[in-house]
Amino acid sequence: MPTGRLPNLLVAGVPKAGTGSLFAYLAQHPDICPADEKEVGYFNFFNPRRHTGTPPALDTYRRHFAHSVGERYAFEATPTYSYGGRPVIDAIRENLDTPKIILSLRDPVERLWSAYTFQRELGNITMLRSFEEYLAACERRERDGSDLVPRDHLHGLYIGFYANYVPLWLDAFGPDIKVIFAEDLFRHPTAVMGDVFRWLGIDDTVLPELDLAPRNKTQHPRSMRAARIAYSIKRSGDRMRLLPPAVRDPLRRVYAWGNTGRPPEKMTADVRRHVVALYAESNEQTARALTAQGYRNLPAWLATGASQQPAEGPRRPTSADEPAYQGDPPELREGIA
Repeated sequence: MPTGRLPNLLVAGVPKAGTGSLFAYLAQHPDICPADEKEVGYFNFFNPRRHTGTPPALDTYRRHFAHSVGERYAFEATPTYSYGGRPVIDAIRENLDTPKIILSLRDPVERLWSAYTFQRELGNITMLRSFEEYLAACERRERDGSDLVPRDHLHGLYIGFYANYVPLWLDAFGPDIKVIFAEDLFRHPTAVMGDVFRWLGIDDTVLPELDLAPRNKTQHPRSMRAARIAYSIKRSGDRMRLLPPAVRDPLRRVYAWGNTGRPPEKMTADVRRHVVALYAESNEQTARALTAQGYRNLPAWLATGASQQPAEGPRRPTSADEPAYQGDPPELREGIA
């Protein structure tokens, strides 16, 4: 007999656009049951670029929610779903009963920089000595059509072409999908999460009780060797569920204190202009698709079809106790997961 339930809420935000924070925030609501791990990744098995052969049985997916005690929603958050295209979207529609989808987006220029610094932190792109070399390698992959090779860490540029897949999500799920922006989430978490809870039809009066501090902020390690060891231990611990949050969180803070340094480089103005131009057409198409679905007050990088410096003044409604939007906070400038 099957154990557990299937989720009816998925976070499919792009990588480096606040999915770690979204998972933590949603998981605190009493009407929401989180999966036993953030990135279950079940629907990646339906993506022919990532997997060949028969996907695992749905019972293997249900087990991640076996601890549910009747909450209104069960959910997981797997960023790679976002750019999985029609195979992933079709599999979700066929296997889940009218799920709600939260899709988080971020200025693709900043997202690309964050992806680069994150992969550098993990030691995955040691053969590339600078962001310019990383960008050039990604552009070569785009030209030769090999920019979505799993685990080669060079599809950072591809992911930012939102027009390739955001319209597919909007068309497939209509009113059951909600697009949010990482810039808003980290500047105004209370307002954004209140809006999400109301969209889900659950109590938003619990907001004052939630810990809405940002999660998974990308660090810039002083020692790459120490960073690789720490991430290896983290992966093993997460996979085997060895460390409860009460132990894991203090250890994470100690590591951050001991091995966090300054960013090794900055994106030059010329390189930024080049990346902005690369994404301009995709941003324009994405903005049109969102506007057609009723989205208003888009962030500057979408409203103008290009990434800009943050504008003065609020872009979206905020609660009375939150400051007006004055540009991305450090959590976004330096990179978040």
